Amino acid sequence: MGYKKEMLVVSVQGKFEEAKTSIRAAGKEGEAIEFRLDLMEKIDLSHVSKLKSACKLPIIFTLRKKSHGGEFQGNEREREEKLLELLTLKPDYVDLEYDCEFADKIDPDIAIIASYHNFEKTPENLEEVLKKLNRFPSSIYKIATMANSSLDALRMLAFVKRHQNVAGMCMGEMGAITRILGPIVDAPLTYTILNQKTAPGQVPLSELIDIYHYHQLNRETAIYALIGDPIDKSIGHLCHNQIFRKLKKNAVYVKFPLKPTEIPGFFSLIEHLPFVGFSVTMPLKEKVAPHLSAIDPQAKKIGAINTLIKKGVEWFGMNTDGGGALDALEKKGKVAEKTVLIIGAGGAAKAIAAEASARGGRVIVANRTSEKAQNIARQIEGAAIPIDQIDSCPYDMIINTTAVGMSPKIGEIAIPPELIKEKTIAFDIITYPKETKFLNIAQNKGGDVVYGYEMFAQQAIRQLKSWSVSPINDEEILSLIESFFFF
Repeated sequence: MGYKKEMLVVSVQGKFEEAKTSIRAAGKEGEAIEFRLDLMEKIDLSHVSKLKSACKLPIIFTLRKKSHGGEFQGNEREREEKLLELLTLKPDYVDLEYDCEFADKIDPDIAIIASYHNFEKTPENLEEVLKKLNRFPSSIYKIATMANSSLDALRMLAFVKRHQNVAGMCMGEMGAITRILGPIVDAPLTYTILNQKTAPGQVPLSELIDIYHYHQLNRETAIYALIGDPIDKSIGHLCHNQIFRKLKKNAVYVKFPLKPTEIPGFFSLIEHLPFVGFSVTMPLKEKVAPHLSAIDPQAKKIGAINTLIKKGVEWFGMNTDGGGALDALEKKGKVAEKTVLIIGAGGAAKAIAAEASARGGRVIVANRTSEKAQNIARQIEGAAIPIDQIDSCPYDMIINTTAVGMSPKIGEIAIPPELIKEKTIAFDIITYPKETKFLNIAQNKGGDVVYGYEMFAQQAIRQLKSWSVSPINDEEILSLIESFFFF
């Protein structure tokens, strides 16, 4: 038999009542049900028959042995006998491992899913894996491998895009995007679970539907993403996907961790996938430039890029951090003729320093490594001082651009509390947590504060415009983005 293209498969396991409840819930948004028979309380014919009768969706039977990640307790002969007995219930599909020796005994009316699992890595040559699966004719070929980097996940997506009837997915946290983006590469199957994740990389059904509008994704969907490391605390996927949905734009925004050493492979792999825009965060803002066709003059001047835009087949870089940060800061007071003290000397500090200087502010950069601070100061004709000299520095506004105070280092502070002056405007670019120790101390000293989420919102508006996501109503977008930070 054939199969419905791009089925969202909800895996069901556990005790009878639990499985029955899951089947009912899955029927609302799922497109097929997988009976993980080896993970069920009972796998006798009567028990499974009752569960099957509760299903209105296509059903996959899976009885996985331990060597392929399952929990079936018997030997291979016992597994064969049990599965053949259960297949008399006529499910729509049966999932068989590529080394199964009894595939020829399967009822021809039941479609076979030939599967391969690798719990250690994603093999370099996925074509060779597919050859193994071709040992017996199947309706769908499923390859599930461990992603040890985001490059593994990108390789898998590109591989699936090249082949028909191949469901490729990566396990582990690095592999989550293969589950989300399945419909865009025509993956015939995407596996999900109902509620809490039971393994790294699983994406619950509610997230696929509510956050990533999974059922609306297709081969024409444009992909945007956040790259950097770490990225787990970013809420960019929540904000941007809501905006895309509101604007009825056929696009999706995902996020995946990427290390500096992976950048060359990253640019090679994305050529095969419909990525059209990226947000770039630490530590990549100063690393992506060599791989771009052109860079906005302001971004080139500061040496930091936070936005990538695809034009034709080429990538261009720009920076919205500085403009977004100053847009947020100047809601509290103009920087012209004011002294702005910046803590830190990374990519964000460069962007903010350049923009503050361009708007008429007197910029002083303080950093533990004085050379980096001096480099920024020279570029903007500002000043640089050691951290321990802040107390003798008069300033009107102070900005923390370091990651100190960000989860998981909540409660830490980049400078001694006594160096934060009374009644100053304090700005922390950290978005999580919203209330940092740095800002709390400033407030307790009578100061006004600017939260990291306010910069996030302003720079995101600029980023969306650079991607030509329109029409954009700034206040409406700002309100939507800000709503995610009141948790």
